[in-house]
Amino acid sequence: MAPYKHNFGQTITTDVEGVAADHAFIAHVHIPGPMAADSGGMIDGAQYTTGEGAGPLVITEFKAQPDWPRNIVVVLNASTAGDIAAGNIVVKGKNFADEEITETHTVTAGTPGTPGTFTGSIAFKEVTSVTVPVQDGGSVTINVGWGKVFGIPYKLEADEQVILKLFNKSADSGTVTCDAVDIEKNVISLNGDPDGQKDIDLYIIV
Repeated sequence: MAPYKHNFGQTITTDVEGVAADHAFIAHVHIPGPMAADSGGMIDGAQYTTGEGAGPLVITEFKAQPDWPRNIVVVLNASTAGDIAAGNIVVKGKNFADEEITETHTVTAGTPGTPGTFTGSIAFKEVTSVTVPVQDGGSVTINVGWGKVFGIPYKLEADEQVILKLFNKSADSGTVTCDAVDIEKNVISLNGDPDGQKDIDLYIIV
């Protein structure tokens, strides 16, 4: 049987003759046992070269991809903070609907402390490239991985449409972000810590 189209325009009667209401549905989105957040899950310790004639580092091969559309985390490690140069880290890939998306992080020169962590906020189903600007010294290494922000496969008007959030079958106080235009901006930032064993269940009015 083909699934219902949730926004087809179905209506139901009300208790007032001649007045109808849109037929809403409660969708259950089940995310089975997502992996733990891992800032090195895609690239772990890639060495960055620098010096005259160097160009931006463009990473296109990854040891893994997110198990569900998730936010992407890029970490610049440096034994000398001054080796980190100003510029933009650009993450490119695909969203839940396989549309091309881009997220840009601004790097401040000499980012205080190590590591310098850049945590994305939108959900990537797949990452196709990460571009890192030319660095000021040779001690910089790059990690790329995923966090614990999970994509929602609906374009939502309001976060209140997510009426129940469960992590490991218990209520989770994570934050829902919604966007009626871009599917990749509809996410839940989980409060619990996934470990590959605990499921996420979202109940959404659509």
